[in-house]
Amino acid sequence: MADNNQDTNKKDTDQKEEQSDLKDGEPKEGEMSEEALKDETHEELKEDSVEESSEEGTIEEEVEEEVKMAADEPRIPDFRVGDTIRVFYKIIEGDKMRIQPFEGIVISFRGSDVSKTFTVRRIGADQVGVERIFPLYTPNIERIKVVKRGNVRRAKLYYLRKKVGREAMRVREHKK
Repeated sequence: MADNNQDTNKKDTDQKEEQSDLKDGEPKEGEMSEEALKDETHEELKEDSVEESSEEGTIEEEVEEEVKMAADEPRIPDFRVGDTIRVFYKIIEGDKMRIQPFEGIVISFRGSDVSKTFTVRRIGADQVGVERIFPLYTPNIERIKVVKRGNVRRAKLYYLRKKVGREAMRVREHKK
């Protein structure tokens, strides 16, 4: 039994010596103190949160820019039958793309929801009437610009087809 007591006494003294060697909670060689571990993990968490917030910030900024651009100039403005508009339509020829404007009077709207179309009529060369039907929500329309507001009482302006010359393009202007 004496041997067991000596062993435990030896262990106790060894532990006391180790504790006396360490001043103010300094770690042994190759070990880190608790404070250093806390600081290191805290810094890692900070870095992770900074990376996440920077990614979120860029996405939020992109969304804000898109909203501002859409608010500044809508691609499809509010227009009605009788308005004179200019439609900028994308034409793809081979590997080239160009934008062709088509200006005329809106003579009708047709369809509903996504399949809604509108017809634009203009007088071309040699007093020939040209009508073009555009799908309203096609990605090929770059933008639509309202040139002049018209004041009409009808939903369809097919009577303009029978008119010739300037009369064919004459619609009362909307009073402001």
